[in-house]
Amino acid sequence: MNDNKKIDSIYFFLLERAVRRFKKFSHREMSKRGFDISGDQWIILRRAYEQPGISQKEIANSTYKDPASVTRMIDLLEKRGLLERQDHGNDRRSHCIFLTTNGLEFVKNILPMASEMQEFGLRNVSENDKQTFVKVLNEIYNNLE
Repeated sequence: MNDNKKIDSIYFFLLERAVRRFKKFSHREMSKRGFDISGDQWIILRRAYEQPGISQKEIANSTYKDPASVTRMIDLLEKRGLLERQDHGNDRRSHCIFLTTNGLEFVKNILPMASEMQEFGLRNVSENDKQTFVKVLNEIYNNLE
């Protein structure tokens, strides 16, 4: 195996390693600050904050999560009083997802910390490198379609 193949074969490993480390870091930081929530649950809350009334299907599609997993997480967040489902017009099988008052307050409390954690993870990375990183990840994503 030539050196280029060895290097190419570890790109995705390095990406996965970085993502796992960030997930552990963010979970630890949220726990330290009294926020009992997983990263995946946070993504759903954030999506409901950004797009009030979004459907479960749209959440699953836009977060690249399995619809059944999204349903379970929404169930859990609904039990905690952070989200609520409302009927989606004429389609009784579909629901719109909204943050409750408690959910909105919860998200607003976490947002600054989420930004802080992302900045911490990207410290010492130049703006040019960040732009290149986004470009490369989008190219990889599009290549794999």
